Amino acid sequence: MYLPVSIQDSIDFYWSSLGERGHSFYRGDIFSIKEMEETEDELSMTLQRTDFAHFIYGKHRGLPERYKCRVVAVNGLILTADNQFVMGEMNGQTANPGYVQFVAGGIDRKDIRGNKVDVLGNLFREMKEEIGIDGNDGSLVLRVEPGYIVQWGNIALVYVIRLKERAAEFQERYRQFERSLLERDLTPEFASMVYVPADEPSVSDFLEFDERPKWLFLRLVLEEELKERSW
Repeated sequence: MYLPVSIQDSIDFYWSSLGERGHSFYRGDIFSIKEMEETEDELSMTLQRTDFAHFIYGKHRGLPERYKCRVVAVNGLILTADNQFVMGEMNGQTANPGYVQFVAGGIDRKDIRGNKVDVLGNLFREMKEEIGIDGNDGSLVLRVEPGYIVQWGNIALVYVIRLKERAAEFQERYRQFERSLLERDLTPEFASMVYVPADEPSVSDFLEFDERPKWLFLRLVLEEELKERSW
């Protein structure tokens, strides 16, 4: 992605300042939306390569519209066998400390297959890295369904992941996964898991009274999923 020298210099300087303040973000490749075309049946996007420094600078400092980094994030809304939504509170070393969000990740080089993006491969990799579950494991995962496309400056693709485990079983599995990370001196992506019963009063209370910051589209997706489940 082309950036004027003055903007690139500002990004480089800001990235260096983050390192000096103790942040340990990885300056890896990410992909920004260049063009987008939507029809009744399909949403097509052309992506162009940039890096995480560009993304984090735009998020914290802002950029002119034509130079913004607009990413595609693949999200997984987890629903347990006893009908609880599962989300996570982001850990302190992440780019969004304290935020409650779905299992999610942006597109990177591992997801590129020729000139296509392996969206499900991205989701399954993030599930493995963030909560220790293999999306292809039929003993744990009942099904993975495409759910929602949310445009909020960036694009959120949301899949609904239906588990065969109850919330208590999932939590015990997650505790074991978390311990395995800590034993290898790895910091979990999530500081804690967040469980919300999949009913209107519980979701409403969570959105109104839980004071932790949340992605704007989290409310939209939870409320829409409740409408779908009411049928």
